[in-house]
Amino acid sequence: MSVDRPFDLYCPTKIKFGAGITAAAGAEVKALRGSKVLVVADPGVVKAGLLEGVLDSLKKENLPFAVFDQVEVNATLSSVVKASELQKSEQCDILLLVGGGSTMDTGKGVGCLATNEGPLPAYEGPEKYSNPPLPSIAVPTTAGTGSELSFGAVLFDEERNYKFSFRSSMQIPKVALLDPLLLSSLPSHVAAGSGMDALSHCAEAFVSKWATHFTDAYCRENFILVGKYLRRFVADPADTEAAGGMLQASSMGSMAFNTARLGLVHAMASPLGAHFHLPHGTACAVLMPAVMRFNLLACPEKYREMALLLEGAVFGNSMLDQAESGVYAVERLLDDLDMNVEIDTTLVTEEKLSQMADETLSSGMQLTNPRNVTKADVIKVYKDYFNI
Repeated sequence: MSVDRPFDLYCPTKIKFGAGITAAAGAEVKALRGSKVLVVADPGVVKAGLLEGVLDSLKKENLPFAVFDQVEVNATLSSVVKASELQKSEQCDILLLVGGGSTMDTGKGVGCLATNEGPLPAYEGPEKYSNPPLPSIAVPTTAGTGSELSFGAVLFDEERNYKFSFRSSMQIPKVALLDPLLLSSLPSHVAAGSGMDALSHCAEAFVSKWATHFTDAYCRENFILVGKYLRRFVADPADTEAAGGMLQASSMGSMAFNTARLGLVHAMASPLGAHFHLPHGTACAVLMPAVMRFNLLACPEKYREMALLLEGAVFGNSMLDQAESGVYAVERLLDDLDMNVEIDTTLVTEEKLSQMADETLSSGMQLTNPRNVTKADVIKVYKDYFNI
C-alpha cells in the first residue's frame, strides 16, 4: 500500500455516543438551525417505542415536527416519493432519521429531492446532483450499515426490479447519535445480519485498491470489536457493552469505506438481494466467503491479519493457507449466527446469472476490488456461493 497515493478522507459527522444520548436530538436540531423536523422511521421502530425519546427531545425544545413511518424493510423508491411529498407539504427543513440502513437511505433520498429536481434514479452513481440536500441527524437502531456516517444510499426501484445507489459527500449526516439502549429490543436475526454487514464493510475496505493507512486503522479495530462482541450482541441485544461495541464497529466500517470504497461483495449483494429478496446485510454476509476465496491470490497478507484480529489465530505454514483462515473465520461466524441462507437453486438459471453479473458490473463497486473482475468471474463466484 503506497503512502503517496492521493486520497480524500471524509469524517465531517459529529458523533455523540452513550446510553441515552438520543435525548440530545432536539438540541442538535437547534444547533443546526432547523425549524421544522421530518422524522423518518419504519413501523418496527415505532412499534418498539424507539421514537418516544426522540420525539420527547423535540418537544422539550419546542420544535414542530412531522413523522413519516412507512419505510420498508428494503428501502424503496416509492417510499422516498411518499416521504418527499410529506416533507414538501409540511415544509420541513431538517431530517431526523431513526432506524436502520433502509431508513437512512430513504432519508438521503428525501434530502436530495428536497433541493434537486427528480427523478431520483437520474442521480445514480457518484456526485451526480449539485444542490446540497437537507441537513440530517442520524440515530441508528441497528449496528451494521454505518449509514449514519456514509455518503451512499441504495434504493430498490420496484418498476425495474433493480437496486441502484446514489452517492454524494454532501449527504453525509451532520450528526450521528449512537445510543446502545436503542438496540436492546432488536431481533437476534436482525442483529446478526446488521453485524455481518459491519464486518463486510471493513473486510472490503481493508483489501481495497484504495485502502490507506487511515482506513486500515479503522478496519483493524472493527475486526477486534466484531470478534469480541458480535456473538454476544446477537445472543443478547440488551447487552449494552456488546451493543456499544458493535455500534462503534459499524461506524468505523463506514468511515473506512467512505474513503477506501467497497468491492465485489457489495457489487454482487445488490443483485442477489433484489432477485432473491434477501436483506442487504444477509446478502453481503453469505457472499463473503466465496468472494474472499476469489480474492485470496491478490491480498493473502491482509486476510491473514484479518483472521488474527477476529480470532487471534491462523493455521497452516504457507501464506495462502494462513490467509484462508480469514475465510474460515467468516464461515464460523455465519454458522454460529445461523445465517446460512438456502436458496432454491432451480431458480438460478444461466440467464439469471448473466443478468446478475451484468448488474454487478454496472455498479462500478468492483473497480476497487483487489483482484480484477470479469463477467465470467462474477458468474463463477455466484456459482460457488450457490454450490452449483
